[in-house]
Amino acid sequence: RRSPCGQRMPSPVRKVKLRLRSWHVPTARFSRGCEAGLPSMRKILVTGAAGRVGRHVVRRLVGENVALRLLLRSPPAQTEGASGEVVVGDYNDAAQMAKACNRVDAVFMYAPDTQASSAVFQALREAGVRQVVLLSSASVSKAPPGANPIAERHRAAETAAQAAQLDWTFIRPDTMASNCLQWAASIRDEARVYTPYPESMRNPLHEDDIALLAVASLLSGEHSGRAFDVTGSALLRVSDQVDAIATELGRTLECVRISHAQALARMAATSPGLSDQAAARLLDYLQKSVTVAPRITDDFARATGHAPRTFSEWARDNIDQFTSARDAGGRRRFESPFLSHG
Repeated sequence: RRSPCGQRMPSPVRKVKLRLRSWHVPTARFSRGCEAGLPSMRKILVTGAAGRVGRHVVRRLVGENVALRLLLRSPPAQTEGASGEVVVGDYNDAAQMAKACNRVDAVFMYAPDTQASSAVFQALREAGVRQVVLLSSASVSKAPPGANPIAERHRAAETAAQAAQLDWTFIRPDTMASNCLQWAASIRDEARVYTPYPESMRNPLHEDDIALLAVASLLSGEHSGRAFDVTGSALLRVSDQVDAIATELGRTLECVRISHAQALARMAATSPGLSDQAAARLLDYLQKSVTVAPRITDDFARATGHAPRTFSEWARDNIDQFTSARDAGGRRRFESPFLSHG
């Protein structure tokens, strides 16, 4: 077997494909108090409600016995048909978070900036929030203190949530399959993926699997005080991921090897919010993973009772992202991430 870059490689790990599409998690009976003898409806704030994970959390919470408040960084184009109350704010701002958390019981939270974490989580506590499910990072478990800005940001968030004496659950994905969306433009325009290390091994996890675990944690107390290092179920090289996307597209994709320096330049152009130091660390990890395979954990399966979905399933679910409007037959590539889909 040869990769798209022309090198001979062993076949990737093969796993049995499971069709895991629609899972329902029963709602726990949390209540702030009782009115007319009945438990009040819990209110949940979802930060980053338009994000790659947050929008799946919103979708999974719709239909549950909860009231939803959705935090967005900027006003949406429309709010009609929204899945919950829409508020605009920045989860890095403690004052804005205090307002957003008024009469909120639980929060799905992205990690704030390192310097903001302590004030933000204390604001949650003072606003009356009791539970937080934090989207953290596996780098917290792997990187030594001070060595990695991504690890430090998430480590600070975890520490702040604990210091605020909230009921916490930390979800630490290693590689999210959605990272491959950085290839979408070059796949659509050139049928190419540019990477410095096509042999690098990944353990990609579907972002909706992260949302599944997050919602299970929000709707029950059984995961309180636990940190989950979650991964996909199989190791795949970057070139294998390109192959999987090509298979779903039904077309050939070329994997083009570029230099480390060229990769840094491309990251700076496509991810302006990513610091030079963070970009360098990500590429260092990519390079290291050529020879040192990232671990595969069973945390997701133990927590949910389901196997993670395969990368091929992720590619199928997101195929419109890699397809031009003409090839997609007029389908929209991006659905509104916070509107109810029935």
